[in-house]
Amino acid sequence: MAFAAVERLIAFRYLRAQREEGFISVIAGFSLAGIALGVGTLIVVMAVMNGFRIEMLRQMSAISGQLGVQGNRGGLEATPDLLARLRAIPGVVSATPSAEGQVIAVAGDKVRGVILRGMRPDDFRARLPLSAAIDGPPAVRDRYRNLCRGDSGDEPSDWGSLKGFGDQFTVVIGRRLADLMGLKVGDRLQLVSPVSVATPLGVMPRSGSARVSAIFCAGMYDYDANFVYAPLVDVQRLLDLGNKVTTIEIFVDETAPLAKVRREVTQAVGLQGWVFDWLQANTGFFSAIAAQTNVMFLVLTMIVLVAAFNIVSSLVMLVRTKTADIAILRTMGATRGAIMRLFLLDGLTIGGLGALIGVVLGLAFADNIEAIRQWLQHTFGLVLFDETLYLLAEMPSHIEWQEVLGIALMAVFFALVASLYPAARAARLDPVEGLRRE
Repeated sequence: MAFAAVERLIAFRYLRAQREEGFISVIAGFSLAGIALGVGTLIVVMAVMNGFRIEMLRQMSAISGQLGVQGNRGGLEATPDLLARLRAIPGVVSATPSAEGQVIAVAGDKVRGVILRGMRPDDFRARLPLSAAIDGPPAVRDRYRNLCRGDSGDEPSDWGSLKGFGDQFTVVIGRRLADLMGLKVGDRLQLVSPVSVATPLGVMPRSGSARVSAIFCAGMYDYDANFVYAPLVDVQRLLDLGNKVTTIEIFVDETAPLAKVRREVTQAVGLQGWVFDWLQANTGFFSAIAAQTNVMFLVLTMIVLVAAFNIVSSLVMLVRTKTADIAILRTMGATRGAIMRLFLLDGLTIGGLGALIGVVLGLAFADNIEAIRQWLQHTFGLVLFDETLYLLAEMPSHIEWQEVLGIALMAVFFALVASLYPAARAARLDPVEGLRRE
């Protein structure tokens, strides 16, 4: 839609407040402010939701891997040849065999169902962030341990070490599980498997007594409260897997295309098993995040929509006050289309300026949201982001520029739609009737 120079001149002149039109300009100003606040709020909320999603994905992929290979039936043989083929695929960082199953953990009078995951000691020591939270550099240890201070805020007196992991039947448990079971480094933990074994006394469940060698903090409640790590050979014996494993976890470089890597992994595995990714393994979690994001976007879009349609009232009143001017313009040769474009430009100017201001404010707020949170908490004594609840040391924020552009264009579109009725009404005005009213 092209606007002539004279149309722009008249439209911008109408936006400047005259003495008798001050109230109209106040309404237009409120419309502009409403659009700016709506756009800014929407950008900040979407940036925080994106930050949560990305941070959770990063933690999940660091613990479980982006891809997994499972056997079709009765486990999978992780032969050196298969592991070598998987590690040779471009984009694959590592391929780690593991055995996993649900067992019952017993410590004194406390019983809890947990997920027992067996890994080779060298693979587990190389795994981040689990090993980093135990034996890593002080800065890395502090980052993860601050996320799991426990309900009392106290840390364990001893986090243990992975140096003896694998020498005997030892386990590494999460910080939350240690709290729930009342365990500390050096305590014994009885693990009862659902797999039965024949004994002289009859069929009994397989069980084993393990020593807690270390406590880790992954930063996610599900992992810290439900996962128990043990040497692979001990888990294979407890779950009666023989020399087989349940999963080969594949870690993929962040810059590598996951879909392409998955296709190549599937070709390498062949008929030995099937390949899945972390989206399939955590469908419920990602569905909940997507639903929350969509609801927040819809609710905040209503704010922008209401602010945009306030333009209707301001432009309708402007048309009524400019009836004589419109009539004079029509008698001077202005077409109905020119009059309509004139008032559409007024609405687009309000919406465009509001969207621009909102984008600037939203980006500034989203980029400094952690500093703003810290200032508010220290100044007013508020708890705006409980680290122990969300299991993140900082409020995450990730700006997606395509999303920002879409929000700004949406606000301008709403302003254009809101301007259609007043502009059409001005274009239909009869010059003679307009001069008669004046």
